Parts: sequence; structure tokens; C-alpha cells
Amino acid sequence: MRYLTLCVPLLAVIGPLWCQAQTTAPSVLHIPQLMDSVALRLQQHYIFPVEAGRMGTYVQGQARKQAYVALATDPKRVVKQLQADLQAVHRDPHLFVEYNPALATASRRSPQPSAEEQAQAKKYWVANNYLFKKAEVLPGNIGYFPFTGFVPDVAGAKPTISGALQFLANTSALVIDLRENMGGSPELVSLLESYFFPIKTHMNDLINRSTNDTTVFYADPAKVPFTVSMPVYILTSHHTFSGAEDFAYAMQMAKRAVVVGETTGGGAHPTRPVSVGQGFVVSIPYARSLNPVTHTDWEGTGVVPDVKVAAQQALTKARELALRAQHQRATSEQEKRQMDYLLDELATQRPAAKEPLSQLQLYTGTYGPLTMYLTGNKLFCKNADAGNLITELRPIAPHRFVLDDNAHAEFVQDSRGRWSHIRLYVSDGNVFEERRKERN
Repeated sequence: MRYLTLCVPLLAVIGPLWCQAQTTAPSVLHIPQLMDSVALRLQQHYIFPVEAGRMGTYVQGQARKQAYVALATDPKRVVKQLQADLQAVHRDPHLFVEYNPALATASRRSPQPSAEEQAQAKKYWVANNYLFKKAEVLPGNIGYFPFTGFVPDVAGAKPTISGALQFLANTSALVIDLRENMGGSPELVSLLESYFFPIKTHMNDLINRSTNDTTVFYADPAKVPFTVSMPVYILTSHHTFSGAEDFAYAMQMAKRAVVVGETTGGGAHPTRPVSVGQGFVVSIPYARSLNPVTHTDWEGTGVVPDVKVAAQQALTKARELALRAQHQRATSEQEKRQMDYLLDELATQRPAAKEPLSQLQLYTGTYGPLTMYLTGNKLFCKNADAGNLITELRPIAPHRFVLDDNAHAEFVQDSRGRWSHIRLYVSDGNVFEERRKERN
């Protein structure tokens, strides 16, 4: 069983058929028969049996009251009224009605894709590396793993996942980027989860009303060649949906990951089109997730992040959280200074308040091999020990600047308030000072 959202190549094959709505309608619709069929299909498939019964009873009652008689020659008006009546009884944005005879015919066929469709899908997944974009080690030994979907070809995707996580296995923290991930296969979700737990762990149930069964999903280390134990941060956005929400929600509730970013789209209920006769189709949510910790899911509410930030800032924020955690675990002052240096580097990605020109003027002078001078309203450094290399000082915080790719510089006052020396913070955690040469 698959979530509905990840069907890119298959929809390319069958989409045109589903979207060809027949314009010729029966001269008069048989309304009572239509409403009986709607009630029956809801009772058979809709995820909440009680609500299915309420909706079915209501539209059947409306039919007996002749509420749809004036609409019986206009399928579009029937769709509009039926949709409004169903939503009035029980609001569900995923439950909707349409008049589409071609789709109604297609929905009565086997839901399994043909061999040709499966071959096209396989070709698509391979050509797009199973939607895995890269595996990267960021400064501070932080792994970064972005991908945009959970493909249904679990066997094909597994070597790619294993290879990526093996590459990232020695990192101090791992950031999994789901900001553009629209979901997909719950089986692949379960496989990925299995890399992060040393023992078999209950993650999610998928309750299917159409087949009256429940699929229980476990993170199981027996399914994967190795497991990893570093802290995990999951990035989300409003676009994160369905199977990606499943992964984020389950990892969050199992206390295995910190979710950073925006509240997700809120799609926990897979939907399929079901023909109700006379060319009408009802898209019915037929399954739902049930988390073993919360005993609910994220439908309509989305996955609420532990740390809320705008999606475009989520990676920087996750890196900051990871570095601060490493700082707390550091066992030496040099390690702590390394983390401080990297945190300052992250600060350069955010706009820093510029110091006034009058303040920058106070920093000018010679500090050992370094000469600080102004050009226009910017502060520059000429480094005699580096062949008179010139770099622009970029502000991080008051009195503190990025000097070059390997060092930050902080201007320091003495007890008399004079800017008497600079403190140089190097990326390896070392700190040096240079006294300012007295002016004549």
C-alpha cells in the first residue's frame, strides 16, 4: 500500500485518462440510486465508520426530500450540492466529489499499475537517483542528507540509502532535509527509520478501512546492514507532506529526532477515487495512521516542529543546535573554541549590524603583521605574513569580524578604554593575540 502523493511517473501515464471528463451526461440522473451508492461506498471505505454513516444517512434523506430533483439534469450542480452536504455533516478537505465518467471507469479497474507503467516508474527512479540528492559533511562534522520523496521501489532505493548513511556514519550529528519532500511509500519510510534504532521499535500503524486490516510498521535493525546513533535533526516546511510527515512525526514522537522548521502540510490519510455510478466519483480517504505514542496522527494539524523557524532558515538553525550540543559535550577548551568559531561562522549567514564609521576608525592601526585600514566605509586588513594579502573584515558581532577563511578577529580594549590589541580565533580552536603598535 502506498500513500497517494508520490506517483509522479504513474500519473504521467494514467493522468490523461483520468482527466478526460465526458461532457455528455444522461438526460436525467437517478438521484436516489446515486445517493444510495454514495452511502454504500462511504460505509465500505471511509476511515471513520461513524462519520461515514452520518454522511450517507444525510444525503439519502436529502434525496427522499427531493432536494436534488431540480438539479437532476445538471451533473455539475449535483456535484456542488452533494459536496456541500457531505462537508456540512463532516468536514474533510480530502473527501470530494466530481463528475468524470472516464475516471469512474478507470477507478473500477485494478489499482495495480501495468508492467509497462512499472518499467517507466523504475526508469524514472533510477534516472533521479531514487530522489536522493546528495550526502554531505558540513563544518563541525555535521551530516546533511536531503531528498524529495520516498519511492515505492524499496529494493532499488535501499543500496542508495545504505551508501549515503554509511558515508555519514561517523558524523557528530545528522540533518535530514524533508523541506521539499512530498511523501511516498510507507515501506521505505519504515526502512529508513530502521537505521536509527538499535532495537525493534513500534513506529506507526496504517489502518485500512477498504480491506479492514492494519499494517504495523516497525523500525527494525534486522532490516538494515547497520545502524547509526548520532543526534538527528529533521527539517520541515509547509510543503512537507504525507510519507515525509510520517517519518518526521514518528521519529519526533520516538524522541529520536528534533524537528526544525515549519508546521507540515497535514496529510495523513491516503485517498483513492471510487466510482459511485452514473459517471460520478468520490475521492475517499480510506486509511489513516495511528502513532503508538500519541494514538492519533497529523491529519489536518501537520507535524508541529520542536523548533519553529521559517523553512529557509531551518538548515542554519539545525546546524546551530547541533554545534551547541557538541559544545556542551566538549571535553577540552580547544574543542569548545572550535564550536564557538563555527557558531560565529553561522552568524555570518545572518545580516549583522554594521558599526558606525566613527567606531571602525578606532580599530585602524597595525597589530603585529596585520594592518587595519579604512577604504570608504569598510574595514580592511593587509597581512604581511601572507604576502600582503588584503581581506575585507565582515562583521559578526560588536567588535568581532571574519578576518579570512581561517580566522576571526576581535578588537579588545584595555583598562583605559583604548583599543590596544586584537584577539585572533583560529578554526582549529587556537587563540592568539597581537598588540597594537603605538602611534607616533
